[in-house]
Amino acid sequence: MQRTLLLALIVSLLYLPLYGLGFNTTAYFAGISPNSGVTGDFNGDGKLDLVIADSCQNSRCDTVGVVSVLLGNGDGTFHGARKFQAGPAGTSALFVTSGDFNRDGKLDLLVINNGINLFGDVSVLLGNGDGTFQPPVTYGVGGSTPVWAAVGDFNRDGILDLAVSVTTTNSVAILIGNGDGTFQTAVNYPVEVSPQGLAVADLNRDGKLDLAVANQCGHDPACRQGTVSILLGNGDGTFRPQQSFLVGIFPLAVAVADFNGDGHRDLVLTLPCGTDGTCTSNGGVGILLGNGDGTFQAVTVYIGLGSDTAELGVGDFNGDHHGDVVALDYQTSDITVFLGNGDGTLQSGVSFPVGANPISVVVADFNHDKATDMAVVSQIPDNVSVLLNTGP
Repeated sequence: MQRTLLLALIVSLLYLPLYGLGFNTTAYFAGISPNSGVTGDFNGDGKLDLVIADSCQNSRCDTVGVVSVLLGNGDGTFHGARKFQAGPAGTSALFVTSGDFNRDGKLDLLVINNGINLFGDVSVLLGNGDGTFQPPVTYGVGGSTPVWAAVGDFNRDGILDLAVSVTTTNSVAILIGNGDGTFQTAVNYPVEVSPQGLAVADLNRDGKLDLAVANQCGHDPACRQGTVSILLGNGDGTFRPQQSFLVGIFPLAVAVADFNGDGHRDLVLTLPCGTDGTCTSNGGVGILLGNGDGTFQAVTVYIGLGSDTAELGVGDFNGDHHGDVVALDYQTSDITVFLGNGDGTLQSGVSFPVGANPISVVVADFNHDKATDMAVVSQIPDNVSVLLNTGP
């Protein structure tokens, strides 16, 4: 009898919903006016590090943008904060991502740079494998204002290529990699008005990488009908003409995940104004469920707990194996975590405080406890808040 009761108790505990959600937060100095972050093992010690793109090298902002490297200790804490020039003189570092561009087994950096009255560009900083980087080498992108970048092997040659959204030309620039850390001249593909964030994934399940691009204004002259452009890849580094799907007001960022467990890629986008055309209410996120062929269903909007939702990340934050969303509320200095139900819907948001003006989020397991943590870059206090997951 006791054995039966014990077995029943164990079974019931195994099937309890894992709804725990909490974080311990520590802030680190991230440089002057930080804009973006990326994680990776940049010094080859098996521990995740952080690299932050900073607008300025010093408090006067009279020099050049830099990347700040915070080396990880493996327990969720960080040290270091060495700086490396990110781009040409007079430019600010606005965005950073990473990849092994010269196939030497060491992570490199890709940085987007912009400056007043200067043409923007992208810079590649080859990594030395010890947490340091070589001087930047810059490439044009066929327009003056690059905004966002993503990395993928678009022609399936085993070499990483680049995709960059360019607002001034309403296009996406593709730079094919040569395998030695250099890149070919950009080829631009039209999207809709004011492209912002972009994501890379196989959206139609043909084994070729595609692009999803958030267009802030879409095809509406009044900029109230934002869209997402889908550019299906041909597998040779070229892309088919874009097909757009209505999202809502001012979409700024896009990410890809399978939110309903059907094996098809879905989209989630930030909506800074939610559904309020006056932009006086809270922001939120929009979910577009994928059909598996590169097309998507109508958007479902979830309103958050803060205003001006500018950036997002995806991960499993409560250990239930369903995709969740974290949205950054720029004006209210907090983040909203939407837990996924596993059927393509999201629960009501839960708010957590971070630094003022959160602008970028990195999702990863920083302390090797198999729980999903995050690092949130905030502009005003010049810091990155590392939120270590205290849930299951």
